[in-house]
Amino acid sequence: MDNQKCGLLIDTGCDPQILPILKQIEYENRSQPVCQVILTHSHYDHTKILKDIKSIWPVKTYAYSAYLHGIDNVVKGGETVQVNGKNFDLIHVPGHSTDSICIYCRENQLLFSGDTPLTIWGTEGTYERPFVEAFEKLVQLPVHSIYPGHGEVITKDCNKILDQSLRNLRKSRVL
Repeated sequence: MDNQKCGLLIDTGCDPQILPILKQIEYENRSQPVCQVILTHSHYDHTKILKDIKSIWPVKTYAYSAYLHGIDNVVKGGETVQVNGKNFDLIHVPGHSTDSICIYCRENQLLFSGDTPLTIWGTEGTYERPFVEAFEKLVQLPVHSIYPGHGEVITKDCNKILDQSLRNLRKSRVL
């Protein structure tokens, strides 16, 4: 099989129905559907099917948490993973969990946020300083679309939303 089109899977999820879908993609393209998996954090709804995927395909895996089984590369943030000529920057953003990362594709200006809260609508919240500092890095990126772990894709005014969220974060209680 030709691995030229071998893809990246961001979070495996917890629904085993992804497996027949990936097998169908493999059959149609005559190519391994996934070569690399990046986990945005260690919660089961983002990681549960990893073992099954690894039992079928030889994938390289990346995650911030060293405690997840089946991880080949423990990252700290700042690394870049290349897939099919595209660069995916791994950014540690400890907000939703201590091991949360966001993934940014430079070439397409896409931000995969996992469960990291990126739309901060008010100033009533309390946030830890490392989250605010990481958020300040995210705001500097040109973002065309945001793909959250749950919910709708954001394709309009991404940088405006991030800018407003940062303003709200700075007015919130920061520990």
